[in-house]
Amino acid sequence: MKEKDMHMPAWLCVLGCVLLAGALACLVLCFVVSVYALIGFALCLCLGVAAILCYKNQWVEMIDDNEFIYSTMFGNETKYYFSDIESLKQNADSMTLHLKNGKIHIESCAVISERFANAINSKL
Repeated sequence: MKEKDMHMPAWLCVLGCVLLAGALACLVLCFVVSVYALIGFALCLCLGVAAILCYKNQWVEMIDDNEFIYSTMFGNETKYYFSDIESLKQNADSMTLHLKNGKIHIESCAVISERFANAINSKL
C-alpha cells in the first residue's frame, strides 16, 4: 500500500480483524448465553468486513501530474483529472473532493502522499 498516493493505515486492518474475532465470540455466546448476542455478531461482522474492505480497496494512485485513479472500498476504480476538481468539503471525520463528474470520499485517517496533497492544493 505504500506505493499508493492515498491509502488506509494498517491499524484499520487490525481493527477489522479484532471486530471479526468479536463477531465470532458473539456467535458462540448466542448459543451459550443468549440469543441476543446475535445483535453483537451482526454489528461486529458488518463493521469488521467494512474496515477490511476499506483497508484493502480504498486508495488513490496518481498516473501523472494531470490524472489519478480512485478506488472505492468495493474496488470500483475510476480515472479522474485534477483539472476536474471543483471544491473540497471538510467534514467532521472526512473530506469530500467534489469533481465535475463525481465525488471522492477521503477518511481523516487516510495516509496521503505529499505529492497528491500538493496536486489537489494547486488545483484549488
